[in-house]
Amino acid sequence: MSTTSVDPQHTCLLISSCDAYSDAWAPFFTLLNRYWPDCPFQTYLISNKQTVNVKGVHCIPTGQDAKWASNMLQALDVLPHAQILYFQEDYFLQKPVNNATIFRMLQFAHDSGAGYIRLTGAPDPDVPHDNPLGLGLLSPDLKFRVSLQASLWQRQTLLDLLVPGESGWDMEIAGTVRARQFKAPFFGVHRRKPIIDYYEATGILKGKWVPGALRLCRREGIEVDTSQREIHGEWPFIVKRFRNTPVVKACRTWFKRMRGKAA
Repeated sequence: MSTTSVDPQHTCLLISSCDAYSDAWAPFFTLLNRYWPDCPFQTYLISNKQTVNVKGVHCIPTGQDAKWASNMLQALDVLPHAQILYFQEDYFLQKPVNNATIFRMLQFAHDSGAGYIRLTGAPDPDVPHDNPLGLGLLSPDLKFRVSLQASLWQRQTLLDLLVPGESGWDMEIAGTVRARQFKAPFFGVHRRKPIIDYYEATGILKGKWVPGALRLCRREGIEVDTSQREIHGEWPFIVKRFRNTPVVKACRTWFKRMRGKAA
């Protein structure tokens, strides 16, 4: 149990999903229970009409799918919690979650008045900040200041950003613009030091399985139903990993600097 003054009943774990992604539920919850078996928060799954038979998980059926933001508003309307720990159904955990770190983060959010804390680096914070968790500030002008990766939201901050009918992509782009006006600070972890560690941002991309996520499931002994959606080819992800290596990123930065001097 935490040594902080934070009450876990004030926070919930909310998994955003819909029936079209129900094939991800079994691997998601298997990995959640494997790597966070002592999760201290009430857990909710947003769905349309389907339910899931997982101990301790409560479904919030929204009826006919009405896009991401409208579904989220329906869910928040029935949840009493002041803080929302936000996941999506294809965030496949690959390392244990440390409750002591989670409670320190909750205490930091309380003490700092944070409106949002991103728990995986996508993108990294751009303003240094002195705190024991290694978090940085996300400046108002940072691209993807609002990201729907795993994150801790103050309920009111999330409500103030939501626009009915928006998709998740809309929220990240237009929500980032809206968030420039918010006074509450936004924080984030650095990419190499996630508080929640799951497979490369998402297990499903543009409606197709990401090959590496399926490999993770195979390593974990988890069968995945691949009959409902296609599987991406490997090559784009190989290129992406190569482009994101430190050497390549340093070279790109150097070329941009040289181009700027030559202009």
